[in-house]
Amino acid sequence: MGIMENAVVLLCKRGDVSCGVLLERTLSFQSLMTKLFAKWKDLSEGSFSLSYSFAGHPKCLLESDEDLCVLYALTLSSRTECVDVAVKDLVDTSMVSTVVDVCSSSGDVGCDQLVLLDSVGTQVDLLPSFSGTNNSKVLKSAGWCNAIVGVGQVFLDGAVGFRDALSMYSLFHGFKYVYAKNDAQTVKAVCLERHTSKECNWIVKAKLEMPSGYFIIKQFVGEHTCGDASLSYSSSRSTSSFVGRLVSEDMRSDESKRPVEVMKDMKKHYGVEITYRRAWMAVKKARAHVYGDYMESFKELSWFVGAFRASNPDSMCVLERHDSDHFKRMFLGFAACKYGFTFCRPILFVDGTFLKSTHNGCLLSACAKDGNQGLYPLCLAVVDSENYDNWYWFMEQLKDFLEDGRVLVFVSDRHDGLLQAVKQIFPSSPHSHCLVHLKENLKKRFGGLDNSKKKYLVNLFNLCAYAPTVREFEKLLNKLKKKGGVKVAAFLDTLDNQHWCHAYFPGKRYGELSSNLVECFNNWIKKERSLPITLLFDKIRLKIMEQMSARRSASMKWKGVICPIMEKKFKGLFNVSKTWAISRSSDDLYEVRCDPSVSVNISSRSCSCGEWQINSFPCAHAFCALKRGGKNLNDYVDHYYSVDAFHNTYSKSINPVPTIWKDVSVGSDANVLLPPLCNKRPPGRPRTERIPSTGVKSRKITCGRCGQVGRHNRARCKEPLQH
Repeated sequence: MGIMENAVVLLCKRGDVSCGVLLERTLSFQSLMTKLFAKWKDLSEGSFSLSYSFAGHPKCLLESDEDLCVLYALTLSSRTECVDVAVKDLVDTSMVSTVVDVCSSSGDVGCDQLVLLDSVGTQVDLLPSFSGTNNSKVLKSAGWCNAIVGVGQVFLDGAVGFRDALSMYSLFHGFKYVYAKNDAQTVKAVCLERHTSKECNWIVKAKLEMPSGYFIIKQFVGEHTCGDASLSYSSSRSTSSFVGRLVSEDMRSDESKRPVEVMKDMKKHYGVEITYRRAWMAVKKARAHVYGDYMESFKELSWFVGAFRASNPDSMCVLERHDSDHFKRMFLGFAACKYGFTFCRPILFVDGTFLKSTHNGCLLSACAKDGNQGLYPLCLAVVDSENYDNWYWFMEQLKDFLEDGRVLVFVSDRHDGLLQAVKQIFPSSPHSHCLVHLKENLKKRFGGLDNSKKKYLVNLFNLCAYAPTVREFEKLLNKLKKKGGVKVAAFLDTLDNQHWCHAYFPGKRYGELSSNLVECFNNWIKKERSLPITLLFDKIRLKIMEQMSARRSASMKWKGVICPIMEKKFKGLFNVSKTWAISRSSDDLYEVRCDPSVSVNISSRSCSCGEWQINSFPCAHAFCALKRGGKNLNDYVDHYYSVDAFHNTYSKSINPVPTIWKDVSVGSDANVLLPPLCNKRPPGRPRTERIPSTGVKSRKITCGRCGQVGRHNRARCKEPLQH
């Protein structure tokens, strides 16, 4: 078969073995590497270098697609059909050792005298093998040894590319240098020893060549005469910008990469030591390089709002700004989630969590549960802080967004601003406190008690919350107050019973007593909370969109009538009620003889234990009665738990928001959205005040800096000020 027109053969030689690769215009550098990996199995990225020779240039580096294009252009201009490419290992493998088995040659020599001889008979020192110092590791920085080659070397990225190459070269060889001249046209660097004591000849100088705009090395003395005593693992030239460019690819796969991890990776993979401060700055710059600058992200937010409304016309997106055009807050609600929520139980779990961005801020969210007890995000908002004003605004947007005639039940962690906002915006909606939050507050009153009594009181508090009848609740509550003492009794008196226990709750919350669901949502978007504002909304939208699609596809395989999680619950009820005896009173009334015995009314879907009424799902007693009466269990399960309702919940889709038609000049107009007003704190760590003893009265003063009344003055003020 003949060679294609305009094709060149690359003869790649490694040691005594050569292989041919056809160089075409479409060949990429990665494809070339793949072909070499297939030929030599022991090759790996960073363990070898590629170079070729041309007339007048004995060693030209081949390290990227651009180098490959240059090589192809040179072959066309010189009409060359074959080019020799040297594949050079960065780890020295030229030493070939031979094991001499002296045990079999003579009985006079012991086996402990086994030695290694190289090809010329010189004895190899085996002592380092016992300390592990001869186990060399190929680092990612192995290719940095050829970052600076010599006079005539060209850098297409200008002074920045040359400085990066110089940093790589110095870090690999372990020496420090200083700039004798450093500007956009000329960069000259000398060894640190030469700069301080004039004892080293190493120097490199590169200049900008016009009109090409390339940086070219004009002078290079590569030999150090200062000795090996100046070798160092660290260098001031491993700047945060340089490190940020190295870790930017890792940042794409892990948005939450921490500075400590960057320090470890630099030491492990590059053999370079950097400080925590430099790693922190590198992470910040890498995140800005990958995901965009945080401040610039606000300029794109107006575009995102318009694009989101265009692709999801029935959804709700409200962006508010200050009079000075600074960002204030933003609400985002998905039409697909709103439609699906009508097939979910009318319970909303609301909470706020902090953001990890430059201006901090807070993310407010409202979530529900689908029929299979899965997390179902409904809407979210970004505000400056979690206070009454922002919660009131969030609830206003939520009411306009839902347009739902059902009476909703809200479950939260008792934030004061949230409680007031719910009462004012949703006056007919009951509010339930999170039981987990209440227990944490209760534990603070357990000072001086042993662990066994603490567990007993917490368990007693749980029983109070889950008690199905008022009589049982009052009995347990009095017992808890008596056993807990004055502090526990005082805490319980501050709680309104209708907000935390089943017995007094005025609405229907399907047995939900905890807001852990929204905590799961906050953890689910943990990585996204550190992203710039526009990317934050878009990533969360994308995550919810993928989740809805995945659950829609998975539910198509379900064969039952009710959701799988609830099916498993029926199996548990069957195992519990195997030994119970059932007596029939009428067509709908049954007595289940257990300890204690209860009555079940099928027509009213009630049980004297109260569990069926609270959960809207048959209890174990009702399960027995339904089985005895020959009833279909699925007919007595709330429709929210059915597979059909689950299908309807995920029947709609959140549409993509493509950026392909995004104007490159977005954010450059005069009416652009500005970042939020900075909350600046004075420098230094916030002071921790001593907790005053009981009965000690402190004088309240007015701070001359922030204007607040408290226990600090202007000199000790640590409150943030808005500018």
